[in-house]
Amino acid sequence: MGTTDVVLFAKWTPVIVTHTVTYNGNGKTAGSVPVDTASPYTNGSTVTVKANTGNLERNGFTFAGWSTTADGNGTHYAATGTATFTMSISDVILYAKWTPILPTHTVTYNGNGKTAGSVPVDAASPYTNGSTVTVLGNTGNLTRTGYTFAGWNTQEN
Repeated sequence: MGTTDVVLFAKWTPVIVTHTVTYNGNGKTAGSVPVDTASPYTNGSTVTVKANTGNLERNGFTFAGWSTTADGNGTHYAATGTATFTMSISDVILYAKWTPILPTHTVTYNGNGKTAGSVPVDAASPYTNGSTVTVLGNTGNLTRTGYTFAGWNTQEN
């Protein structure tokens, strides 16, 4: 040791905090959630939300993207592979967001014993519940020997 005092200072290395991004199928009935191979992320990193690469499905629903909450009311991200967010100070779970498939009903016409002409075809069919249906006229000139066309009915007789 020399003739002067020596002061030693503590040396610090910053702890790099990282957080993960995971995907949750949220009731899926088929397919698999994407795996973010770039995860974990540091705070402030840009995260690109994955598309539905695992072909997630849920019976009676259509895949509608990702949400930060399981009930779908959180921040919404489209599943196009182009949506991004900035990583914050906690792990992120992105839940599959589902939209119910509305049941549809078809409207068809039956000539019911016609002898000539053709039944109309409803180009707007099928319809979802609550839709307004316009009943078509006798556009195919239906005829039945001994009868006059009187309109349409939901019963055969």
